[in-house]
Amino acid sequence: MIYSDYLRHYFRNNIVYVFFILLIPKSLVAQTDPVFKPISADIIKLPSKVLGEDRKIYIYVPPVDTLRPAKRYPVLYVLDGDNHFSMLAEYCRYLSRLDVNVMPEMIIVGIPNTNRTRDLTPTHSIFDYDGKPDTSSNSRFKPSGGGNNFLQFIGSELIPYVDAHYKTEAFKIFAGHSFGGIATINCLLTQPDMFGAYVAISPSFWWDKEYLLKLADKKLKNNQIINKMVFYSDANEGGSDKSTFHRDLLKFDSIITQKKITGLDYKYVYYPEEIHMTEPIKAYYDALRFIYKQWDLPQMDPKLLNATAVKQHYRQLSQRYGYAVIPTEVNINNTAMYLITQPGALDNAIDLLEMNTQNYPASPTAFSQLGDAYLKKGDRLKASTCYKKALALNPGSQKIKAKLTGISEKQ
Repeated sequence: MIYSDYLRHYFRNNIVYVFFILLIPKSLVAQTDPVFKPISADIIKLPSKVLGEDRKIYIYVPPVDTLRPAKRYPVLYVLDGDNHFSMLAEYCRYLSRLDVNVMPEMIIVGIPNTNRTRDLTPTHSIFDYDGKPDTSSNSRFKPSGGGNNFLQFIGSELIPYVDAHYKTEAFKIFAGHSFGGIATINCLLTQPDMFGAYVAISPSFWWDKEYLLKLADKKLKNNQIINKMVFYSDANEGGSDKSTFHRDLLKFDSIITQKKITGLDYKYVYYPEEIHMTEPIKAYYDALRFIYKQWDLPQMDPKLLNATAVKQHYRQLSQRYGYAVIPTEVNINNTAMYLITQPGALDNAIDLLEMNTQNYPASPTAFSQLGDAYLKKGDRLKASTCYKKALALNPGSQKIKAKLTGISEKQ
């Protein structure tokens, strides 16, 4: 099965890495093919001069694409790595699976905490959720205010490390929950070019008497151009729609809406049936679906579904995400096989399969299926040429040899 190659795990031998195994529920194991195996991820120790400490980092990398070994991937950086890394890695792995295909495969970078309050808050403040000062000797707010320093660590040390050691694309997502949510919004407002998309799940806008709401109103200008994507949400944290979280999210949404910022693609979602700690399960999924909306080919009339239409779709994706996006071999093959069964769409199928051989010149399957389409059309010469190319790429294939023999016997 093609999925067995797609889901096979490739383990790294570098001594810097150890394997981090994340178990999946038994219910998934019981499902029919494709089998979903546990994720393995690298755990690295990254010395930080900016923070003055070593930082543990989790990194998930998709299995090697044997047809495109140089393939590069967009990257999702998620805060509170001990809590949310495994969930987002599973979401991305499932949603990018060949039979789902609503987003690309991604590298996931999880950033666990050492001092959460210090790193994720943008200012030093002793004011609590209710706006009251916490002057106690053991106040958890004492180390607050290191957020900008933490962003410097991410921008000047972590991202360069990931880019140097992994096959990354230019498009990056920054995601966080609660204090992590204000860290992502702080980055959007102060260093917007660091990421292409920002996800803030129940951002703690109450921090320091709504410091970030005031900063947003100041930084976001009317009719300015910000070509970014932003997803933000909240749940029923306060027990009613008058909770601090909900009121503050409405304020932030109002600021963004009223500014009419060109190029800013944003979405706000309220989850009244969820609480603060259950919301990320829904919100991170919805954020990924928002960022990668219209990733797969739209449904269209088979007579209009040709290589020109497909290339136009992927040109739009490339423009949106800032790197060259091409369709997967399997999905184009499957689309072409469907078109072959549709009246008047055989030439379109051939058009798509020709495109596939250009995108995947090392694939015997691409040439073999193109040969099948030409044979269906009655062009034995072109079918034979395709089968010969396929056989050159996979000399041991008895199936391709049989196809060539079949053509020769009929001539």
